[in-house]
Amino acid sequence: MAASAAEGRIHSVGGERRAHQRPVLMPAPRARTNHSAQRHSRIKGMSSYSVRRSPVHGRGLFAQTPYRRGDLVGEYRGRVIDVTLEGETSSAWNSDPAYTLLFALDKDLTIDAGVKGNSIRFMNHSCDPNCETYVEVDRVFVHARRPIRPGEELTYDYNLQPGDPSDSPDAYACKCGSKTCRGTMIDGELLRNT
Repeated sequence: MAASAAEGRIHSVGGERRAHQRPVLMPAPRARTNHSAQRHSRIKGMSSYSVRRSPVHGRGLFAQTPYRRGDLVGEYRGRVIDVTLEGETSSAWNSDPAYTLLFALDKDLTIDAGVKGNSIRFMNHSCDPNCETYVEVDRVFVHARRPIRPGEELTYDYNLQPGDPSDSPDAYACKCGSKTCRGTMIDGELLRNT
């Protein structure tokens, strides 16, 4: 399923209070043409990662076993909501915006990991992530982008797109510490085009 620029993940950065009450949008992960469900059978299982305190922010997800490039880390799970039907009446929009765990599949469907979610929701942002996400219809899969050692924090690039265009990049300061850190979790392409 090809993703257009208008499609995206919705996610509010966990743990930090924001003045805005609107969700933060992230662009949809790139579509993969040769990405079959068969590939997802290589999942290592929950024993391959753990949730613990993160030096980046709050809690994070950490590898307990090694991952090879392309290994499936897991599936981002939660309740699939149709925003055209539920709109902003969904509990996801009315809960604490600092802990919104929404991942838009397309312009209408969103996964709310705050309801029926799993540990994958604890993955933090990095400007140089070791994982990436892929959407297949109404499911989101997380794969290793490179080899990952046990003890490494599992991260992906949030590529945030603020719900309020007047939000400053400083409101979404990045704390990843990578050599390629852009200083904000806002989508790099969005920053270059403004």
